[in-house]
Amino acid sequence: MSPLKTDTVDRHLLYLLHQNSRASLTDLASELGCSRETVNYRIANLCKSGVIRSFVTKMDFGRLGLANYAIYLKLKNLTKDQYAVFIKKLQGHKNVAWIASLGGRFDLTIEMPAHTPRELDSRFSALQDLCAGNINDHYISTWVSQYLFGKKYLWPEKINLTEATRGQYLSSPTIASVDKLDSRILAAMANNARMPLAELGRHLKVPPTTVSFRLRELERKGVIKGYTLLSHLQDFGYSKYKMLLRVRNFSKKDEAQLVSFCATHPNVYYCGKTFGNWDFEIEADVQTPVEYQQFLIQLRSRFESIIYDIESLPIFEEHLLTFWTE
Repeated sequence: MSPLKTDTVDRHLLYLLHQNSRASLTDLASELGCSRETVNYRIANLCKSGVIRSFVTKMDFGRLGLANYAIYLKLKNLTKDQYAVFIKKLQGHKNVAWIASLGGRFDLTIEMPAHTPRELDSRFSALQDLCAGNINDHYISTWVSQYLFGKKYLWPEKINLTEATRGQYLSSPTIASVDKLDSRILAAMANNARMPLAELGRHLKVPPTTVSFRLRELERKGVIKGYTLLSHLQDFGYSKYKMLLRVRNFSKKDEAQLVSFCATHPNVYYCGKTFGNWDFEIEADVQTPVEYQQFLIQLRSRFESIIYDIESLPIFEEHLLTFWTE
């Protein structure tokens, strides 16, 4: 399939929505220099074409009392139809936060938040039972911190160092107070971040003013970290890669420099620190294999004294992204 035909306005709109998918039509129109009607039409087209998959509310798992775990799966040999059924089962699992198809030594990765290692064991065991023996092997690592930076290459002139701190989630050791109404709001907005307050109020059977106040409080408490997209930019001609980094003699200063590098590099939209067989993960979008090779050379050169090894995994497809699980 050839890349979709897009213009600068589409690209800049996608950049802005990755930064804040709840931004008003008025604010988006002001940034883009066009009318509200044009912005609304373009958003609808991007959704219809499948470029925008969902409007996602970012939440801090730590504030919700959760640790986030990355699970890498090696599957049995499945047919195309069997694989599709397998993905649907994962998408329907109430404890899964992210699903992506990979190349390399793993076939799939999922993220599964849990309150304790024991709870993770119970949840993953239930998932294995659900998947009826399709998992040959798995590897689990624990996230320490995670950063989302948006799709900076869509509007590189907007890159700003402050994105390094704006993008962090899963960072707080302090659990926030969240009641039943807060939980209902988070569940309703998890994959529908642009839902108007009036509609959200009708859905929850509470006044919009109450919803507005609760949202502001959830943002103030750091439970809600912002609003972003699950998008499919492969149709724009981009390929996605995940890099698993092992480091040596790694200090807090080195970590801050690596995060700043990722925050300001046009192609990097995500990085995270883990406990496990590797120390950091970075994700980037590129248009050609040569561009990816050049990025790896740049990364190794910039951090030659601390990077011990990099393993590259193509990300073929993201099937789910949410920050709210049961």
